[in-house]
Amino acid sequence: MIIKLVRHGESEANIGLVDGATIGNCNIPLTPKGFNDADMAGETLGGTFIEDALLYCSPYLRTRQTIKGIIAGAGYDDCPFNRHVIGKVYEDPRLREVDWGYQTYAAYDDCLNDLKDVHGPFYTRRTDGESCADCYDRISTFLESMWRQFRKKDTSNVLIVSHGLTIRTFVMRFMHLQVEQFGLLRNPKNCDIITISNEEEAHGENEVQWKCGKWGVSGLRLRDELTTLFGTEKNSGFANS
Repeated sequence: MIIKLVRHGESEANIGLVDGATIGNCNIPLTPKGFNDADMAGETLGGTFIEDALLYCSPYLRTRQTIKGIIAGAGYDDCPFNRHVIGKVYEDPRLREVDWGYQTYAAYDDCLNDLKDVHGPFYTRRTDGESCADCYDRISTFLESMWRQFRKKDTSNVLIVSHGLTIRTFVMRFMHLQVEQFGLLRNPKNCDIITISNEEEAHGENEVQWKCGKWGVSGLRLRDELTTLFGTEKNSGFANS
């Protein structure tokens, strides 16, 4: 089994053109560069992977646009199979971005930073929003659904197009990372591709950064403190704890 996690392409909020608190986080579109990012990610993934994969995405506009661009970039633009593949995409609200709430003024952000210093960034919940721990819970239920669907389909590939923090939380949940280790993962860049694969399906994949049992992950962006842990016996001890 090979799981590819892709963050959406560059959005208008990423470059400050719109404010999600004003237009709705779910309504933020891609920029022209974001559409190009998605097309290039599709070229990288390739048509063979896309055709045989279970396809999932967040229902937000920018992720919908990204997975459509990935499918086109993989070689299925303007052909009947493109419509067939897009029709296979499962949109799951549990893959949405972590909800930041609606308070965005500077004084509130200062207060939030104080709370993070006390409780840690994983547990701190924004007013009217959620914490990373809340996201972890919904990703856990998504994984249950994904495994059931995977067993029904004759495929070994899964593609998930989602958001930065949600992808980090998915990796944490799947690879059994500790809360402290989650805090040392950096957000993926737009249209970064993170790969989780088991030993049987890992042929030709990038160098594994983290192993947990038969599973390995590659393509992560790491803070300096964590890079020294990967590929060591000490690391495997963390993963199994």
